[in-house]
Amino acid sequence: MPFRAKFSDAKTWKRVIDAISVLVDEAVFKASKDAVKVRAMDPSHVAMVDVYLPVGIFDEYECSGEVAIGMSLDEMGKVMRRAGASDELELVLDEAAGSLRVHLKGATTRTFRLSLLDIGGEEPPTPSIKFNVEAKMLSDALVQALKDAELFSDHVQISATPEGLRIAASGDTSGVEVKIDKGSEALLELNATESSKAIYALSYLSDMIKAASVSETVTIAFSTDMPLKLEFRVLGEGKVTYWLAPRIEAE
Repeated sequence: MPFRAKFSDAKTWKRVIDAISVLVDEAVFKASKDAVKVRAMDPSHVAMVDVYLPVGIFDEYECSGEVAIGMSLDEMGKVMRRAGASDELELVLDEAAGSLRVHLKGATTRTFRLSLLDIGGEEPPTPSIKFNVEAKMLSDALVQALKDAELFSDHVQISATPEGLRIAASGDTSGVEVKIDKGSEALLELNATESSKAIYALSYLSDMIKAASVSETVTIAFSTDMPLKLEFRVLGEGKVTYWLAPRIEAE
């Protein structure tokens, strides 16, 4: 069998699909004997998602070689919204039929068949950036800070010093500032080699933070006017990583 994978909790796969679909409508899942990987860039080339799901996070996993599974995330998302709270999930590639079978096993066993897509284009490279700031924080703290920022603006400034993080947004007459100090319960780790700040579009960040459901913590990395990196852990070993280009303000 070229590819078969199983999660005892279907919600894990649903959250991964949701995390990718906020940026792209379709994607190629590259499976090997070691892991399933996805890397895709949004149509505007402003943001990228990189997913790494090692064999260890699956309850069962078989892959006879390297296979590329192109799929519609919209279709897969619709199927996963039909998953019950206690359903198991099994994915089986049927190359002969040109489809991916999705088995949801609960009180009944339901089998969905999704046609494979031939998705062209080159895979975007992973950015090679040295960050001046890297922080690990509670995902919910970032979620709440971005929701506060959305009240006043469509973009947010994220800044850091060795003493803590600051997330701020302002409109014509009003605004908000959220301080997350080093040593607080929300900020688990902070390494800032120099003070840094950058502005990012909330339209992207608000979608990306939806991936917070896969992890209680998020690692955030950036430098002044450089891309932002957000990394969420999936069941310990797996990762969902986002990259977002900065918004450069005119002088």
